[in-house]
Amino acid sequence: MEEEDPVVQEIPVYLSQALSENLYIYQYPVRPANRDWKDVKVLNASVKPKNKMVRLEIGLDTYSDRYCPSKGEQIAINTDGQQESSWHVKEKDKSQYFKHGMMDKIVYESSTPCKETEHYAVAILQDKELHCTPIQGVIQMRPSYSYYDRQDKRKQDKNKAENSDEEDNEPEAKQVTVKFARQETEVSKKAKEKSFETISQRIAGESWYDAMWKACDTDHAELERLKLFSATTSDGSALTVRAREYVRGLVPPPPDDEADTAPTELPTPAEQIKEILIRAKLMTFNDLRALVRTADGPLSETALLSALSGAACCVRGLWASRSADLYTRAAPVPPRLMCAARDHVLYLFTQHPYVDRRKVAAAVRLPPLEVLDIIRSVAKFNQRVGWELVIPPDTAFEAKYPDVVQRQNLYWEARQRLFNEMLIGENVPKRQRKKSQRDSISSDTLMSPKPRCNSVSEEDGDRKRHKNKSATGSGKRTRNISSSSAQDAT
Repeated sequence: MEEEDPVVQEIPVYLSQALSENLYIYQYPVRPANRDWKDVKVLNASVKPKNKMVRLEIGLDTYSDRYCPSKGEQIAINTDGQQESSWHVKEKDKSQYFKHGMMDKIVYESSTPCKETEHYAVAILQDKELHCTPIQGVIQMRPSYSYYDRQDKRKQDKNKAENSDEEDNEPEAKQVTVKFARQETEVSKKAKEKSFETISQRIAGESWYDAMWKACDTDHAELERLKLFSATTSDGSALTVRAREYVRGLVPPPPDDEADTAPTELPTPAEQIKEILIRAKLMTFNDLRALVRTADGPLSETALLSALSGAACCVRGLWASRSADLYTRAAPVPPRLMCAARDHVLYLFTQHPYVDRRKVAAAVRLPPLEVLDIIRSVAKFNQRVGWELVIPPDTAFEAKYPDVVQRQNLYWEARQRLFNEMLIGENVPKRQRKKSQRDSISSDTLMSPKPRCNSVSEEDGDRKRHKNKSATGSGKRTRNISSSSAQDAT
């Protein structure tokens, strides 16, 4: 309940224990809700106290227009067989399922849908007083079709009788197999006790005990219904304890073996802020104030601002977790680069309402998936303009606390200067880049297995330079020498 919700009405609540040990809730899942039990004729009621089972025999109106007598007689014959018309046979009447030779009743048997009912109660509101009575259990009543089992048993007995008349009276020799019982352990015994076969045998072994059925409009039922009201209503006291003490009284203390592991104190406001923002990514100041708690209650605005200054950062009036708290573990991309890229994205949102992902990727020099994850953590995509913050900026907070916004803007400018100094956005000088290209070309030339076509040796280069510097006569002398040497060779 919110603190601003007004109290509409206060009513006293009383606890009655008169029927707490014998009160059960009966449910009828297959019976229409608009049909009550006032006109129902209960022929017999029986219970199994140990297994908490109930059995009701409900009479049918055999004279109704919706009842088929021929079908009812056929069901009775299939269940009990053809009955004799003599009235003096009493022993046979006791074993009959349908006493009057037709299906004149429906049997309801119970099941237990809910085992733990300690926290349930029946309440009655009367004269602006609420009286509650604890219950012992919930019982669901459904129709039982056990007469079909009797029909199958009759058919099997009939088939065995016919087969026994055809066979010889001499018993056949049968092979006897001796089996030794295996010693059971405690675990196997407990598992066997919880098995369906054991539970069914235990339920079938308990006998039915006849019970007394009283209609809801009788005097006996009215007297029992009055026990649902508490007898002591004048000694009630108002609830004067605090809300936290009331909840502490309702919640049981932890067991002795878990008392050491149970948290004894609440985390500090800064720790709560970090945990909340890591999950929520981006929140307003008012939402944070509603979630951060102390032992004495919610934080004041001044205390929350003091805790936020060291545990979170502000973007357009919204609060987000610091990048150092998000990226703490080693990853394919170093945490230092991820923090710098996220700070750059948050800085862009302080300057512009929309951000272009391609420009961010070009600036931070990170893989596209990491850039997309960083932007998605605080922004959503708008097809018309680009990426914008997940929630609208909190202009009310910016107008109310301009000094806090100014300090946060200074913080983002400092983070942006550090981002500019990192190697992510730096350019390599052009002079150094050309030198590296020349080195790569010369290395390729040296490593090439085939000589280039336009390459020349150092000796040929000296001859060409000497030819350019020499006079014209020297050129003729060279040609004469070469011609004479050629003649000598011939």
